[in-house]
Amino acid sequence: MTRRSTLTPARPLFIGAVAAEAVKLWTLRSHRVLSAVALLVIIGSGALLSVSTQARLTDPRFAGQTITAEPMQFVDSVLWAQIVVAVLAVLAVTGEYTSGQARLSLLALPGRSPWLAAKAVVLATLGFLIGVLGAAGSLGLSMLILPGSDVVYTPEPGEAVVLALHSGAYLGAIAVLATGLAAALRHVAGALTAVLGLLVVAPLLLSSIPGIQRAADYTPTYAGRRLISDFPSVAPSVAQLEPWVGFGVLALWAVVALLTAGVLLHARDA
Repeated sequence: MTRRSTLTPARPLFIGAVAAEAVKLWTLRSHRVLSAVALLVIIGSGALLSVSTQARLTDPRFAGQTITAEPMQFVDSVLWAQIVVAVLAVLAVTGEYTSGQARLSLLALPGRSPWLAAKAVVLATLGFLIGVLGAAGSLGLSMLILPGSDVVYTPEPGEAVVLALHSGAYLGAIAVLATGLAAALRHVAGALTAVLGLLVVAPLLLSSIPGIQRAADYTPTYAGRRLISDFPSVAPSVAQLEPWVGFGVLALWAVVALLTAGVLLHARDA
């Protein structure tokens, strides 16, 4: 007589964990509101930029000048939306510790890693969707508003698709980075300070200090944004990072943050 194993296969278990995290994330109204805000930041900024670019045609200050626009301009607002996405990820993680939900979540799984991995997958997916839909909306509005005017703007549909996907990849990586830092620190104020300091303060601070300006190019924001924005290196005398190399640096930040959180999650009490 053989005994039937009662162990649940790893893959269905992880899928269940992802589904549970998705339900928990979308159940709270604050998370839905922040997601909508991030989308509106990207799409609204693109619409305003399109209108302001068209308005230059009748502005005396630009008389005689050729008014041009590039598709990359209409996804720059992704860099502002990253703050909302990062805050959303921090609140989604630290909120479980504040409410005690983290203990129940960990008890429902045979190990701690699936919980953290599932939360990272769900938040990365949400960040990706916000980036793709926001950039697509922004670029779509620019294609509706600017063509037919005297603004020189000739976007290619393929280029728009690539920029939308890149925007999603960028925000997805930012969400994972914020998830890792929040899970490592557990406290909402500390996690928000660390995440926003790393994304906003550190690049500006490093770029203003002579001798170490090049280090700013390797911060998450300055490195990752090369995937969606064409701007010069902080140190003009050296070659700037290639787009995918820069994104690789951002991805490395995210992976290190998540691995650190995983180690601490196993070392500490829930």
